[in-house]
Parts: sequence; structure tokens; C-alpha cells
Amino acid sequence: MNLDTLSTAELYSEIADLARDQGVTSQDTWNQLCDDVLESHENLAELNDDQDIEQQRLALHDLWNEYSVESAPESANAISEDPEAPRAS
Repeated sequence: MNLDTLSTAELYSEIADLARDQGVTSQDTWNQLCDDVLESHENLAELNDDQDIEQQRLALHDLWNEYSVESAPESANAISEDPEAPRAS
């Protein structure tokens, strides 16, 4: 069965999960993981040769920043305030 419908979002989700499991902390390692996952899907004939695989590769490489923000222990948007802390007047 040819699963030629793997979207960049589906591939990103798979790669991000693997990256968290493997403790990926650099863009070079992220890029290599992206390449490995794409190659694996190509070898299993889960990506169609008609798809623009190189474009997907570049798009996944560009998602490093999104992954690094998501995987950070705390981001600027996720910092919570301590309700017990004194407030400045």
C-alpha cells in the first residue's frame, strides 16, 4: 500500500516525537533526523516519487525553530505567575 498522503505536518509530528525521545538540541541533529525519517519513508515506499520530497525536506528543516520553542521547558508564553509572590505597586 502506498501511503503517498504523508503531509509535512504528519512528518513533523513524527520527527518532533523522535527528537524529544532522542534529546535533540541542535539544528544539525534535527536536520539529520528529518533526512533519516524521510529516507525511511521513501525506502518503505510510503512517499510517492511524484511528491516534492526535497521541498518537504526543506520545510521540515525550517521547522527547527518551532520544535525548539515547543520543546523548551518554559517559553515566554508558558511562564506562570506565582499567586503567592508579592506584586510590585
